Amino acid sequence: MSLDFLLVSLAIFLLCTLLVSLCTLNRNKRVTNFVAHAIGHKQFSTFTIVATIAGVHCTGPLLQYSIVDVGSKGVFYIAYRIGITLFPLLFLSWLAGRMHNFMDNLSMPETMATAYGSCGRLITALFEVANAVIIISLQIHVIYNTVSRLIPSASPLVVTILITIIMVVYAMFGGARAIALTDVWQCTVFTTLLIVLTWLVFKQTGKPIIEMIDFLQDQKQFELHNLMPSDGKVKSILRYLSFIFSAISPYLVHNVYIASSPTQARKSFLYAGIFCTAIVASMLVVGLLIFVRFPNIPSKDIWDYFLAHASPHLKGMVCLIILTCAMSTVDSRLHVVGIMLAYDIPKSIPFLKRFVYPHQLLVARLALFVVTVFTLVLSFNSLSILRKILAWYGRLYVPILMAPFILVVLNFRTTFPVALIGMVTGLLSVFAWHKWIFPILGTDSSQVPCMLMTGLAMIGVHYLGNTQKKIRPPKKNIASI
Repeated sequence: MSLDFLLVSLAIFLLCTLLVSLCTLNRNKRVTNFVAHAIGHKQFSTFTIVATIAGVHCTGPLLQYSIVDVGSKGVFYIAYRIGITLFPLLFLSWLAGRMHNFMDNLSMPETMATAYGSCGRLITALFEVANAVIIISLQIHVIYNTVSRLIPSASPLVVTILITIIMVVYAMFGGARAIALTDVWQCTVFTTLLIVLTWLVFKQTGKPIIEMIDFLQDQKQFELHNLMPSDGKVKSILRYLSFIFSAISPYLVHNVYIASSPTQARKSFLYAGIFCTAIVASMLVVGLLIFVRFPNIPSKDIWDYFLAHASPHLKGMVCLIILTCAMSTVDSRLHVVGIMLAYDIPKSIPFLKRFVYPHQLLVARLALFVVTVFTLVLSFNSLSILRKILAWYGRLYVPILMAPFILVVLNFRTTFPVALIGMVTGLLSVFAWHKWIFPILGTDSSQVPCMLMTGLAMIGVHYLGNTQKKIRPPKKNIASI
């Protein structure tokens, strides 16, 4: 199998992806209005929604992270990676079963607007647009690096632009239905290849399973007490709690709205949690097998060392696994961003609404194109700055927006000023944690404590305000003398 054949395999995969997406452009299912573009016809099977969730939840660099970090960080990294994959989806499964009143919504910002008005909607949309631009840029850079590293006979820039064009074409003209079907195809490809990759790496180790287990048991980082170190129990508890909420975002919540009922949405997230956990577990197994095979290679060099000693077959599988994961993440993010730029943000700003709403579908498609071009340019510039911004986004998003969203789903209704007080409280809590708590505990896992501060502030201010209204004496009419 030559490297030129890898290029041919990539071309066949991209052609199949394009053909799958074109199947959604037939006359009966053609996108003719914005609602059909945003959520399809709400006739997706549970399997299709599960594949869509898995495609967007399993990002491009996940395989590389699993290979690089599992050997050096051991059992805690295994718990971290599985936890951050499983628990957000289980929590969303629980929330989805309680979203009967929001099934006609098109986005998470619209759900926020039911309680907090246009300002709450605008804040949520702006948060996700900023986050999506960074994530898409980083994923496009992953595509570029993967092609550059594994298919040197091709021009990585040309291939990256070609892949981006294919994604933006079916996202623009096929909408939710095209993205769902291409995610099914991409999910099938990377799942199949991952199973084969795991088996081939296992065969190449040349060691029986019992011997591998004995070897791992002798490594200090794989001792079970590392799950909850005695000198850092509080830090570990905070990290485990952060698993539940840290990966929840509008791009995942959007899968609730494409479901036909809360029951289907609940089942989809539950099954996706199990499926994604199996995928991540397979990647971790690959990482463990490579660590057993090359135990003396430093973690920072293990990825390059593995690829240098991998056969062309393995390189081809690794390449397609990374590309399919990255593509399924990018197209879903682009779709959600298009909805927010054409629907949520204009509806929050009356001046924009007047011009945008008569041409929503056109605006959504133009927004997709503009965001794609912008992220394509951004993906080759200032990556270190983007990663720093993304780290701060992870600290701020959960405290500021997750508590208000959870309260909305649980039928808590209040005014935007009350919500704003809670959001500011959460924001100040994050900065206070970073300044005073971080030096003591040595962890930035402040999401849950700061989110609780947001929720408590909202509930406290809401009920305090209502109490004051009840005890306020009525005004007396003073008769004129």
